[in-house]
Amino acid sequence: MTSNESNREVAMTSTNRYLTSWEKFWSTTTGAQGEIFWDADPAYAAQQDLALFERYADPQLPLIDLGCGNGTQTRFLADHFSRVIGTEIAPAAVQLARRTNGAANVTYRVLDVLQPDDAQALHREIGDANIYMRAVLHQLSPSDHATAVRSIERLLGKNGILYLVELSSAAEPFFAKLIADYGPPPGLARVFQHQITPGMLHEDSLTALFRSDQFALLKTGPSHIRTVHSLPTGEVAKVPAFYAILQRQSSHVGERSH
Repeated sequence: MTSNESNREVAMTSTNRYLTSWEKFWSTTTGAQGEIFWDADPAYAAQQDLALFERYADPQLPLIDLGCGNGTQTRFLADHFSRVIGTEIAPAAVQLARRTNGAANVTYRVLDVLQPDDAQALHREIGDANIYMRAVLHQLSPSDHATAVRSIERLLGKNGILYLVELSSAAEPFFAKLIADYGPPPGLARVFQHQITPGMLHEDSLTALFRSDQFALLKTGPSHIRTVHSLPTGEVAKVPAFYAILQRQSSHVGERSH
């Protein structure tokens, strides 16, 4: 077995694990309030993210919402980009997104970020693309991060930019205190029921994962992931996070003006 074949076999094993868990999660989603822990109104998610990355992104390029879930944020982003593609590993999520968050310039499709060849095939179809990625990498085992980055690199091409927002190192103590004080939120408990074990992507790991000889870090800073869980205090739970805007180093393209 060649090293490439071995790597693909490892990726397929991970893929099957993620696919099984997420397909069960999305196929049992009923639409009940609070069921999807992170399904915030775009006004508190993609809209705020867009304000950070819009000036870096070529609006003529397609935008890929990588790990789009049910398409809540995808549908909002379609108002700001000429073509938007929402991707998910689980067919059930793609079907739900098509049913609930369709638009004339939006398409949804199955894409596994751990299959770089599939990412390359999508790039051949649509060309360079911008990527919006909200809380995706922390759902992967650290051993799968490098493979995911290879897929991202292929999707971006020379001219696309990546906007990511991920749980920060402060997320773990935040969840520990939240559960200790109030018990596990129903939406979070449902995630665990499907053997989905969220982790975190430490801020300090960013430069190791997106190496400086391959990616230019255009901007980074603190952020949060707003959830749909209301606390007894009346506040909505906001998980500590950070954002980053990156671009492939080969393009040497910085901030764009409209």
